[in-house]
Amino acid sequence: MTQTWKKIAAVSVSAVMLAGVLAGCGPATSSIDHENPVLSVQTKAFNADSAQNDSPVVQALNDYLGATLQFTWVPNTSYDEKVTTAMAAGEYPHIMLVGARSSSVIQASRDDTFWDLTDILTDSSKYPNLAQTNPVVNHNISIDGHVYGLYRTRELGRAGVTIRKDWLDKLGLSIPTTIDEFSNVLKQFTEGDPDGNGVKDTYGMIVTDYLDGPLNNLAIWMGAPNGWGLDENEELKPAFMFPEFKETLKLMKEWYDAGYINADMATYSSDKWNEQFLTGQAGVIIDVADRARRVASNIADLNPNAVVDVFGYVKKDASAEPKTLPTTGYDGYFVFPKASVATEEDLDLVLRVMDKANDAEAENLMNYGIEGTHYTVEDGFAVKNTDEALVKEYNDLNQFATNIVNNGLTTKYTVDVAEKIDQVYEENREYVVPNPVEPYISDTYSTKGPQLDAIMAEANTKFIVGQMSEAEWDAQVERWLSQGGQNVIDEYNESYKNDDSVK
Repeated sequence: MTQTWKKIAAVSVSAVMLAGVLAGCGPATSSIDHENPVLSVQTKAFNADSAQNDSPVVQALNDYLGATLQFTWVPNTSYDEKVTTAMAAGEYPHIMLVGARSSSVIQASRDDTFWDLTDILTDSSKYPNLAQTNPVVNHNISIDGHVYGLYRTRELGRAGVTIRKDWLDKLGLSIPTTIDEFSNVLKQFTEGDPDGNGVKDTYGMIVTDYLDGPLNNLAIWMGAPNGWGLDENEELKPAFMFPEFKETLKLMKEWYDAGYINADMATYSSDKWNEQFLTGQAGVIIDVADRARRVASNIADLNPNAVVDVFGYVKKDASAEPKTLPTTGYDGYFVFPKASVATEEDLDLVLRVMDKANDAEAENLMNYGIEGTHYTVEDGFAVKNTDEALVKEYNDLNQFATNIVNNGLTTKYTVDVAEKIDQVYEENREYVVPNPVEPYISDTYSTKGPQLDAIMAEANTKFIVGQMSEAEWDAQVERWLSQGGQNVIDEYNESYKNDDSVK
């Protein structure tokens, strides 16, 4: 998806500093000492014992980056609250992770609190690593067409189908490439005795109370938009208002009625998603591709003859173009407040540090620690020392990594299917269907989103399991519209029409 980003207006350094004062984020601090830069960083912690600033790994990272990083670790569970509090107080570190694009974060961005990086990130002569940011992901974090942060990379093409390859082989089937072939696999896994025990005790696909995973992937394959799409009048509407989405619901209902899907899907917990795959009751899971690695690792002890395979998508029919459901491609993004990064020269220094943090040596330090102490390299892979005291010396440093250029070491694959997962990711990226409203904020959805989502989630499940007719499902769409959904549509369309980046 090609984006034409808005150009940043040229301003003098003094004007930039004045903007920082007027942005409601406290007085501009003195310029960073460029001879001996000390940069404060606020990011998430997932461990009780995060790396301390005097850790030898932090010191080694500082030496490599040419700056002293002072980390403030905030527990993941309270992180967004901490960001809101910091913004309200106007107290900012030089580098701050934004976990959620809340209305307050968006308003602060619009108020010029954070540096606009839209065009800066394209400068490959200054920032060769940062210039490789993905335009789709930049669009996803953008606000009014502007990019105000540096995202932490997450795999964009992560969706995938985990499948029992040995069952396919026994039944004379191959990896499906179309919806019809996929449907036939589910049928044969249910009726064709894939485990060869002479008993009808298997079924096709496991679906849980987390219906969005399989439903949204299937809907994309069937040609529905991702979350939201443009109708024939160039108006944004939610995906469930497109005919392809309803076709997908009807297809899943057919599979459910035929027994190809577990009868208890409405109440079957996603925490148990793997169980019936591992015990040989079902042979397909639509979720994320890396689930195949996890189940392949666990199934070996239960059934050493089982073979797990993975693929990314099927097409609606043989003539259709491939389509895949992407993630947003990021998990939060780092902003650079003008209150603490006061000048263009300061911003350049900070971005050069962030750029260098994408070098292989820096990534290895953040992910594994110091070679020879915290890990060794065997056959090109990192092998971690599991000593708890050593692990603490780099705990959570990976939460500072953006992985824009993921060129560091990896750990060795323990199952064959893991290598194919990387191939799935790579191919999926070519066919992702972006969500056009990802950058926008709806005030109505901010307050009523959970209730609105619950209306359609319940309606979708009830329709598939036969507890709701098509007419009743249509009535739930009208209910969604009347309880705030129409306002959400109007607000997203207003944002879309005012977004020069999509013109």
